[in-house]
Amino acid sequence: MNAKMLEKIGLTRNESLVYMSLLQLGTSKTGEILKKSGLNSGKIYEILESLKIKGLVSESVINNIRHFTAAPPNQLIDYLEKKKKELDSEEKLINSMLPSLEKLRKVSIGKAKSVTYIGFKGFKTAVEEAEAGLKKGDEVLAMGVTEKKEKRFNDFWIKEFHKRRKEKKIISKTLMSEKGKYFDELSGPYTECRVIPMITPAAVTIFGKEKTLLLNYKEPYTFTLIYDKEITTSFINFFYQMWEQDFQLYKGDKAVKTIFNQI
Repeated sequence: MNAKMLEKIGLTRNESLVYMSLLQLGTSKTGEILKKSGLNSGKIYEILESLKIKGLVSESVINNIRHFTAAPPNQLIDYLEKKKKELDSEEKLINSMLPSLEKLRKVSIGKAKSVTYIGFKGFKTAVEEAEAGLKKGDEVLAMGVTEKKEKRFNDFWIKEFHKRRKEKKIISKTLMSEKGKYFDELSGPYTECRVIPMITPAAVTIFGKEKTLLLNYKEPYTFTLIYDKEITTSFINFFYQMWEQDFQLYKGDKAVKTIFNQI
């Protein structure tokens, strides 16, 4: 066992070093602990006190000098059990607070009109926030969609979002930039795709009638969720203009006929 393994169960780096040092030293004074652990004297008593609270260190006084002893390693199991109980209690507390916290957030979001999320975790949060409240028969409209982005984004859309969407019987219409593997993976019930072979700088996904998500898959990844019915209506109208028309795209002087592929 090394100190880093103890960090994984919730001890701090310094607590891990002190506990491991005491296991090897046996009952020891602070000076011996500091020498073995390589720590400075600044917070040694604070660290030892924290370990005592966790039940991993005991204290005794020998010849008027404080000595410390590591608890047997099986006490780590008791520490984890106590931690689980505390987490369960905290989870119940948070669950009881969620309704009021959600009300506060909705008020602030309503004022903000838009929120920008960063990175892959932010992307997932943005999509989950956007889809919240969608029900059977609602529409998710996407345009500027390409499979030419990091695989983890495509995997999330196919394996998580669209799986949930189909289970809820929410309709999806997608305008893609190419027909490939991602196009084929999107197929299924409540799903319709068409292809416009062009690359757009960002994708747009419309969730229902009030939320629009702007997606930039280039680093630094940014995802802006707009909460505005009028803006969303404008995007919906633009989407259906593209959806219904037969486009011509120009490359130099050569016109390339767009072929719509419908599932």
